[in-house]
Amino acid sequence: MALIQDLPPELLKRVLELLSNSYYPGPARNLSNTSLVARAWRRLSQDLLISAVVFNRSDTPRYTKRLRSVSSRTLDRADLDYSSAQKVLELLTEAEATVRSLRIRATETNEVDLGIMRFEMLAGLHLLHIEGYAKGQPPIPSDATIELKTLSLSLKCLPPPAFPESLVRAAPFLTRLSIVIAQKEAFPEDYSTALHMLALQLRHLEIHADASSTPTRPGTVDLHRFVASCISLRSLELYYATPVSIKTTLTAVRSSLVLLAIRLDEKWSKVADQRGIAELVDLLKHPSLAELKRWSIPAYNLPFGPLRIGRRARWEEACRARGDEPRDERRFFIDYPAE
Repeated sequence: MALIQDLPPELLKRVLELLSNSYYPGPARNLSNTSLVARAWRRLSQDLLISAVVFNRSDTPRYTKRLRSVSSRTLDRADLDYSSAQKVLELLTEAEATVRSLRIRATETNEVDLGIMRFEMLAGLHLLHIEGYAKGQPPIPSDATIELKTLSLSLKCLPPPAFPESLVRAAPFLTRLSIVIAQKEAFPEDYSTALHMLALQLRHLEIHADASSTPTRPGTVDLHRFVASCISLRSLELYYATPVSIKTTLTAVRSSLVLLAIRLDEKWSKVADQRGIAELVDLLKHPSLAELKRWSIPAYNLPFGPLRIGRRARWEEACRARGDEPRDERRFFIDYPAE
């Protein structure tokens, strides 16, 4: 333990990142357990260890005892979810803590009020993930600048459009957008202003949807029209993808992509034959991929997929023949760590 805490802060931070899984926090990222270890560490390493935890509903039962642990510290992530969402936010606000990543999820029956959030907390966020119902918004001065780099939205529970509009105006570093779209969902027309502002500065776009076709309905924003308005896009990540949906989305892209990440649709992967793989490989000829450097297709989500039984080699060979680097889930893709 003494040897670990004596590592340079930059290296210690990297070790903690590699040992932590942000989606399934282990004991090392639990605040109460981490606090016990941190008491024996010197100040700089102690701050770094505390900052690596995920602060969530498990820390609210004896929340008054947690204030000292999070007071005036920068936490890696806080989760506002389920019935404890409001309580967690109140605790963080009372402790004047700052957070790098804030995730709002599963608040269908307990809408969280973001209006109580301190501007200092909002200004320090690097990632804001909204996949739950929220109301209100923190006050953002007209001349303020915030550090937000990544915004993630679910169309089933979008916040009022005034909130993302004010975020984008104050966030010059906001270049990454992730959107989760269920079947037949679309951005409402009153999101046009926020999306237009964001499109001008967006560099990375992540779409969780079957984007084969996006029929335009009255009062909505067409997804592919939005993609076309992202004039500085350099990387694209598509989920539930097939060669048809990939090609449809690439056709909307107006810039030259350097990075492409694909999570293949499981149903397509189970029935795809040599022709399907040929269609996948043929995408390399698309004009938007003329400057492509890396293409990532993870294999872990394809238990019976053709890319798991030898046909992946054909795709990899096609990538390398063009000087593009094929990647899978065993290698970091882009911008990891985020900072």
